[in-house]
Amino acid sequence: MKRDTDLMMNTEKQPGFRGVRLSARLMAARSSLALLLVCFIAALSNPAFASGDHAGRGENHVNIDSAMADRAGIETAVAGPGEIRRTITLYGKTALAHGNLSHVHARFPGSIVSVAVEIGDRVRKGQTLAKIESNDSLQVYAITAPIAGQVIDKRASRGEYSGERELFTIANYDRLWVELRVFPGQQPQIERGQQVTLSNGDRQLQAEIGNLVPASGGQPFKLARASIDNRELGWPADLMLEGRVLVERVKVPLVVENRALQPRGGRQVVFVQKDDSYQARPLKLGRSDGRVTEVLGGLKAGERYVTANSYLIKAHLEKSGASHAH
Repeated sequence: MKRDTDLMMNTEKQPGFRGVRLSARLMAARSSLALLLVCFIAALSNPAFASGDHAGRGENHVNIDSAMADRAGIETAVAGPGEIRRTITLYGKTALAHGNLSHVHARFPGSIVSVAVEIGDRVRKGQTLAKIESNDSLQVYAITAPIAGQVIDKRASRGEYSGERELFTIANYDRLWVELRVFPGQQPQIERGQQVTLSNGDRQLQAEIGNLVPASGGQPFKLARASIDNRELGWPADLMLEGRVLVERVKVPLVVENRALQPRGGRQVVFVQKDDSYQARPLKLGRSDGRVTEVLGGLKAGERYVTANSYLIKAHLEKSGASHAH
């Protein structure tokens, strides 16, 4: 059984234009980061700012005054207890909830006298869609919308015979179901009431599993359904989604943020701050959920460590180490 641990937590209409805009932004961001790195290392090369540990252990720490740290965007946090959240990743898609799709027929077949709506129109419940002259009574009556929503199909034109065919289809997208596939190996851990983080690209929202139902057609999985408010999202039906279901919370005595971890010398390290000194500290790590990681050794509760832009300190130490090797 595949178990994922992941973070529980957030356009342009023309896809080509949006892609160009996104690429430009990524290039600009990378250029800014590269410039920041160059400037930071150059500044730390000044003996007034940086020094190393030369007691036979190689470069292991750097001194950075508070003004330089602020300009570089270095942020810190105090190590302490936290919670590891284990999740299982499921995949599925959005669907119209039962009762949110209506197929409209003429009650009494006859000639279509007038049509009041077009595909794409939004209608309220009870609004007139068309008028029919009944073949039996020769009286004109109105066909009205049985639900509020949007006209997504129209097969009625003035002067046609209505017959018994479907004339309009109305769908209400204000609320959607998300139906996530739960395979047999996952089913013992999935139940009603669990929190799930739903995502499509960079869009995320929190929901709750409302029920588990068998899949139709004898498919070898169940469907975990979650109801979502779609008024602001504007998601269509049949949109593919990823859902990360929270299945376990474990409190541990010491964690660090994952963004603080940097690979160095074959180990994962964090940079511990004491006044203006930043020291690389190798850690023994335990469980992780993609957001924080349990610390089993190498760091004590109450110590302050670098969270944001720790890679700048690592880059300087590596540059400094290379210089001393020559």
